[in-house]
Order: sequence, then structure tokens, then C-alpha cells
Amino acid sequence: MKILFVSDTYYPHLNGVYYFVCRLAPLLRERRHEVAVLAPSENGHFTRKKVDSIEVYGIPSVPSFYYPKVRLPIPMLLAARVNQVLDSFNPDVIHIQDHFVISRAVVKENKKRGVPIIGTNHFMPENLTSLLPAGKWRKGLEAKLWLGFARVFNQVKVVTTPTETAARLIRPTLKVPVLAVSSGIDLNVFRPRLEKECIRRKYGIPTRPILLYVGRLDPEKKLDQALRAAALALKTADFQFVLVGRGISRASLERQARELGILEFVTFTGFMPDEDLPDIYTSSRCFIIPSTAELLSLATLQAMASGLPVIAVNAGALGELVQDGSNGFLCNSGDIEGMARCIRELVGNDELCAGMSAKSLEYVPFHDIQATVGVFEGLYKQQGPDSLRAGHPDPVAKVS
Repeated sequence: MKILFVSDTYYPHLNGVYYFVCRLAPLLRERRHEVAVLAPSENGHFTRKKVDSIEVYGIPSVPSFYYPKVRLPIPMLLAARVNQVLDSFNPDVIHIQDHFVISRAVVKENKKRGVPIIGTNHFMPENLTSLLPAGKWRKGLEAKLWLGFARVFNQVKVVTTPTETAARLIRPTLKVPVLAVSSGIDLNVFRPRLEKECIRRKYGIPTRPILLYVGRLDPEKKLDQALRAAALALKTADFQFVLVGRGISRASLERQARELGILEFVTFTGFMPDEDLPDIYTSSRCFIIPSTAELLSLATLQAMASGLPVIAVNAGALGELVQDGSNGFLCNSGDIEGMARCIRELVGNDELCAGMSAKSLEYVPFHDIQATVGVFEGLYKQQGPDSLRAGHPDPVAKVS
């Protein structure tokens, strides 16, 4: 079967969509499917190149003003380029990852072809409106963003999203079936293992217990709250707060750590390659994620698979991953003292950490990527041409 993934963000912009596709596509190829990606190019030209051994068709684009790594498709000749890819690759199934410019164009141009389209939602309006002041204007904008999402996703056969929490969020806006399918992680890669001192030497991390964050350093992640909580906790506890990732907030977070007087207890590693991630997780004491706009959080799953307790805010899908008092703690967003108390408890209590670590390992197998790829392969086959020839025009109900 030939499967075309479509997204308005992809490499070199490393986000949840990129990691979802670049991990799923090779596993589909192992099952003898042909896979390609349609996304913005890295320049103003139409391109075709291999990324992670996957064929990527690039729509001419320009860098966005707000975040240069995010590229905006050039409207001129967009329809022609989309049709060129649909004609040359000739997919059996299209799998869109968002409802933005390229995905909208694919849905529109595909109407004359009738190729089955599946959609996966990674989107929350807060990802785009986090820098705007709270109030009626922001709420109105978020409502319009949801309407734009519904206009596109109501034209596909079935929609998936990574958690049941995320599914409940979008079901009221859609008329098509919505399934909760985890994005999945590789449990052969992320698992408990012995700490390697070389990872500390490589990134200059002192020999203190590590409180870890992995992800984008962007405003919607609310890492300023984690820094304030760390500053409170450091008054009576000894640890190193390690932030792995890059983003537009790094300079302001470094400045905040300096103003709080904790810069020597905070390490910014910058981008960390995939081969180092398992070692930084297993070298850490616990994981923290203060974001309120998560539909899953692969980094949280990776931490759990590595045997880490998790400190998270009780928002989005994090309350589905973290059971308060079992495999970690849930805090209210903005509760700096509560977050600091959780940090102190975990970095200073070996017995508590060990018990929560065991629970993280117990919960995470439900997100094995091998199960994920099996579900998507089933969806593709049920929606694809073989299903239609077999006389099953609406097989989605068979998917549990």
C-alpha cells in the first residue's frame, strides 16, 4: 500500500508531528508499505529528497517571521504542486497531520480523485495563542481556530488523536469517527539501564540528582514556572535542573535563572541527538513538565519508559499519563509552592522514587509503538482500495 503523510511542519522543524511520522514511516516500510511525506521545502523551490530514508516532497516555502524554523508554503502554484505529487506518488491512502495550508490544499485537490484520507490531530489552539493576553479576544481567536480545524477534518474518513483526553476534546466539533491511538514509543530504546557518566561529562552536568525536562523551550511550555519552583526547592534540596531542547525562550529562561540566583544549578544542553536521549533519561532522578497544552507528550512517555517519576500539571492529557501519588505528582498550573514541594519529595526520598518508578514502568506498555503501527496499518487497509473492492465502505466501526 502507498501511504502519503501530509504536514505543514516537518524537518528541520523538529516537533511532535515530525517525530510521529519519522518513527511510524520506517515501521510501515518494514511491513512492505511504500511511504512518502508532503511538507514545506527548506527553501523557495519545489524539492524531492530523502529525510531519514523517507521520500519527502517539498512545497516551496518561506520562513515565518515568528519562528524561522517554521516555514510557510508559498500560495502561488500550491495547487499545481500538490497535484504533481498526488499524480506522481499516486497514494492509496493519505494521512494528514494538521488542517493548515498544505493539508487544506490536499483535501481540496483530492476531491476529484477520491483517495481515502485519514487525519491525526496534534493541534491545540494554545500552541498558537500562548503569547497573546488572556481575554475575550484570545478566546474568540481560539474558537475560530477550532472552526478551521473542523472544516478540514470533517472531510476525512476517520480522525485519530494520541489520547482519550484529546479525543474527548475534539469529538464535539467533528461529525466523523474519532479514535484515541497513542503516538507510541520504542520500548526497546527507552527502558531502564545503568547510568553512564559520559553523558554528564559531554553536557557539563554536575554530579547532583537530575530534575529533567525534555522538549521545546517555547512560551507555551511554561518553563518559567518550573524555574521558579526549582528555585524554591533548591533552598532545602540539592539537585541539578537539566533542560534539554531548544526554542525561542532559551535566552529569557537563562536570564530568569540568573535573576533567581540558581544559574549554577541549571543546565541548558541545547539540542540533544536521539542517541543521547536514553542516557540522559536514565541518568535522571525525575521528570517535570509544566505545560498545559499537551495532547500526549512523547517526552513524558519516554521518561516513564526509562523508569522516572513525573511531576506534571493537571491539564491536557498529562492527567491521563500521570496518576497522582502513583507514578508521580500532579499540580495545578501556577502552583509554584506545590510544584516545589513535589520536587523536594522526589529528589530527597529514595523509597518514594523507587515505588513511583515501578508504577511508570507498569503503565507505559500501553504506548508501545509496535501496537501503534499495527492500529494504523489496520486503518489504512480498512479505508484503502482493497476494502472498497471487498464491499466494506465504512469499516471504521470494526476498529476497537
